[in-house]
Amino acid sequence: MSVRISLTEASRRVPKIVEQGDSLELDEGAAPTLNDLASALQFALGDGRIWLNDERMVMIQTQVLGALRARMIANSGMDRAREDLLRVGWAQGVQLAELVTKRFKQDNVTAALAAGPRLHTMEGFAKVITKRFEFDATKQRYLGEFHWHDSVEGTEHLREFGVCDCPVCWLQLGVPSGYTSTLLGYPVIFREVECVGQGAQRCVVIGRDAESWGDAAPELELFGLQGKKSGPAKPWQPPSNFELPPRKGLTPKPHEQIVGSSAAIQRAKRLLEKAAAFAEPVLLMGEAGTGKEHIARHLHARGAKPTAPFVPVNCSAFLGTSTAEVDMLFGKDGLLQQAHGGTLFLNDFVALPMTLQARLALVLHDRDRETLPFRIIAASGQHPLDAMAAGKLRADLQYRLSVLPVLIPPLRERRDDIPELIEHFLTLHRSRHVKPLDGLTGQVYDMLLRYDYPGNLRELSNLIERGVIYAEPGGKIDIYHVFSVIEKAPQVAARVKPGGDPHRPKSITEIHDGRTLEEIEIEAVRLALDEADWNVSAAARKLGLTRAKLDYRMKKFGLSSNR
Repeated sequence: MSVRISLTEASRRVPKIVEQGDSLELDEGAAPTLNDLASALQFALGDGRIWLNDERMVMIQTQVLGALRARMIANSGMDRAREDLLRVGWAQGVQLAELVTKRFKQDNVTAALAAGPRLHTMEGFAKVITKRFEFDATKQRYLGEFHWHDSVEGTEHLREFGVCDCPVCWLQLGVPSGYTSTLLGYPVIFREVECVGQGAQRCVVIGRDAESWGDAAPELELFGLQGKKSGPAKPWQPPSNFELPPRKGLTPKPHEQIVGSSAAIQRAKRLLEKAAAFAEPVLLMGEAGTGKEHIARHLHARGAKPTAPFVPVNCSAFLGTSTAEVDMLFGKDGLLQQAHGGTLFLNDFVALPMTLQARLALVLHDRDRETLPFRIIAASGQHPLDAMAAGKLRADLQYRLSVLPVLIPPLRERRDDIPELIEHFLTLHRSRHVKPLDGLTGQVYDMLLRYDYPGNLRELSNLIERGVIYAEPGGKIDIYHVFSVIEKAPQVAARVKPGGDPHRPKSITEIHDGRTLEEIEIEAVRLALDEADWNVSAAARKLGLTRAKLDYRMKKFGLSSNR
């Protein structure tokens, strides 16, 4: 095993660190590129040597690596094998950092950090996709997210042991920890939050400075950065399915209850409470998946006749081309007759063909509201006035159905309700599928809070139900149990820089507020100069610019140092 070096020594060996860096601000072709790195790999054919710059390497089959890992696990236990492989990976990361700084004379630390994933890919361990990384050396902060596709370690662990209950790419995980810590000169720890060895589609790796991981950073001791080595490891036992008793005190809430306490849903609740006691038609407006049928049942249950029939009608299923459809709605045993004494729920009533709209409007016109034998609740995902303007909705029907309109907010406008909704759906589906589970991991919980939910409540319910079904009995629901190739999941890593809504990035309109980019830049420069009392060097530091670049912008924008 290569000799480990201290971070002090690593810091001494590498170029002076710039204060800040962000992968999004790095040119895509910044050296060393993958081709640059590949040029450092040399095969001395016939001589029995492979060189990566001046370090000798060997080729080894992935199955041999898998067999070696399996033997280590069998001999010393899973915990000790993990520790040993992490240390080996750390040492490799240190050597790779020295290679980049020595061969390429790299003084751009951001570019040097970007070379790490390229080296990892070139060596054949995985296809590494850099989602983002950024650092602040003055505050010793780092945050990065990387995706590993076709991980060798994860694949070989699956071959030897099957699906594991913990991440398994230990050798590969030590490499970025050693590499990044060596380049930056302060401890950066990488961890897997998703792993193919756990059944995920790809590995997701998060890197943070050691302080950001909090007290739970045992890697510092493992890599020899503090304390002593850990004691003997216990022999590893393969995971097995087991059952836990359901969590006490958690029973599914009533079907008619509307979960949530955000301002948006409270406004809707107040209107629904006022409308529940009356028989006048209610119009529910809201996007697909916001729970309009659930709310219609809520209204029915709180009406004057909660035990009477509730008849849902899917209006988009009607074509309006046959007498059978007319009879299905208006016939002797039709849906309107079935709703007698109860509630008729017209779901997506805008989609009802014009011929049936005319017939329904006539029924509502001919009967006085007090004598109408059923209550009508209509729902639409399209604004009725827009539908009228497009010629899809009759005006007379619209005005008869929209006596009591209620807007149902989308989930993105009631994000404060997401934690309560997660708990509600988890309890509901855990009980429905008789599946004992120990809740959700912190990573998947954070992603659920930041996800956009184009399918609204229905999608959140589906995600939780998927997690309940895919998770191991008695275990926790993790990211790879919940998000699949269908959803465009948010990045696991958030920004280093605090501030702003962590749930939703701002749109361009919100940021520039109608101003041009140049106007925004002029304002930023002027504010920085004012705050620095027009000390150009101090203002340049505030803006993250050199003095020369700020001088250029001052001249360009006509900002004089004499004001």
